[in-house]
Amino acid sequence: MDLTTRCPKCGTVFQAGLSDLQLRKGYIRCVQCAHIFDGYAEVVSDAAGAPAAPPRATPVEPVVPTPPAAAPPAATPPPQVIRPGRPVAPPTEPAPAFRIGVAPWPDDRPEPRIGETASRTDARPVEEILADEGWMPDSAAAQDFGRDVPSAQAEPFVVEARPGRRSQGGSAAPLLRDEDAPGWWDAMVRFCARLLLLLLLLLLAAQAVYVYRADIARMIPALRPVLERACEPLRCRVPYARDIARIAITGSALKAAETAAASSRPADGQAPEEQHFVLHATLRNQSEQPQEWPTLILDLKDVAGTLLVRRNLSPAEYLGPARAAEPFAARGEVLVRVPLTLSGVRINGYQLDLFYP
Repeated sequence: MDLTTRCPKCGTVFQAGLSDLQLRKGYIRCVQCAHIFDGYAEVVSDAAGAPAAPPRATPVEPVVPTPPAAAPPAATPPPQVIRPGRPVAPPTEPAPAFRIGVAPWPDDRPEPRIGETASRTDARPVEEILADEGWMPDSAAAQDFGRDVPSAQAEPFVVEARPGRRSQGGSAAPLLRDEDAPGWWDAMVRFCARLLLLLLLLLLAAQAVYVYRADIARMIPALRPVLERACEPLRCRVPYARDIARIAITGSALKAAETAAASSRPADGQAPEEQHFVLHATLRNQSEQPQEWPTLILDLKDVAGTLLVRRNLSPAEYLGPARAAEPFAARGEVLVRVPLTLSGVRINGYQLDLFYP
C-alpha cells in the first residue's frame, strides 16, 4: 500500500510505501530537495492532484533536529584562601565549560509487530517527546525543571597560619584548635618512651655479646682482649675453642717409678701395698686456633682386661695451675708427666683418652 505525501519545503508530491514508513517511524527524504520530514503528517488526501508517475521516495535514516544549545552555566570558582601577609590575588574568569549530550535515536523505539499498522497519534514536538524519554540538554534541564544553580562564592575566607604545627596533620594543621595542640606533657612522654626503647636495645645487644662472647672471640681474635677486660667486673671469662677432634695423643707410656722397683716384692698371690708409676703422654693441638686444655681419662686394667681403676685428670693435675690457666697454643705440642701411686691392686695395662667436660 502506498501513500501520497507532499514535501513541506519544496511542495513536491510523491508516493511512499506504507511498509517503508513504518520501518523508519514515518521519516522520509524528499526526492527533489533532500529535505527530511514526517511522511504521516504531510499525507495528501486528494490523489488526483498528484503527478501521473510520481517518483518513489527512498527511506533514509531519520535525523532528529538538535535543540538549540543554551549558554553553559557559570562554573563555581573554588574558595580562595588568603593567608596573613600575602596580597589578595585578583579573581580570574572561569574557563568555559561544556558538556555533550547524546539524544536517543528514533530507531531505538520498538518495531511494530507483523500485522499491526503504525500510526502516529502523538502530535507533540520532538523536543517534548525526547524530554519524556529522559534526554534533555544540560542548560535546558536546569531551566525547565527549576533546578538551583549554585552561585559563586562572594567573599574569600582567611585562615590563620600556625607554622609550629606543620607536622601535626599536613595541610590541615592550620585548622587545628588550640586545645588539640600537644602540650609539654605529651612531649615528655614521647621522650621517655624513646629513651626506654634505646636502653632496651642496648641491653639486648649487651646480653647477646655476653652469651656469644666465645664465638665472637673465635671469629674476631682482635676483640678477645676487649672482651676479657669487659668480663673482669662480671667475674667471667672468655673461653677458647673446644674441638676435641683436633687434639690428639701422639704417644703415651706408663712406667714404674724407681722407688717402686727398689722396694721389696710382695709374697706370691698377694698384691703389693703400694705401687708407684709415672704416666708419660704427648698431646698435640692440630687446630689453627688456641683451644682449652682437655681432661685426660686414665683406665687401669688387669691381665684379663677388666677395668680396675678409672681416674679423670684435670688440666691443673697434669699441667699445674699456672700452665692450665693459659690456652693450648695453635699447632702446639706438650709432654705430660703424671706420677701415680696405687695400693691394693695389681695392674697389667692401661688406656688413655681425652674429653671436654
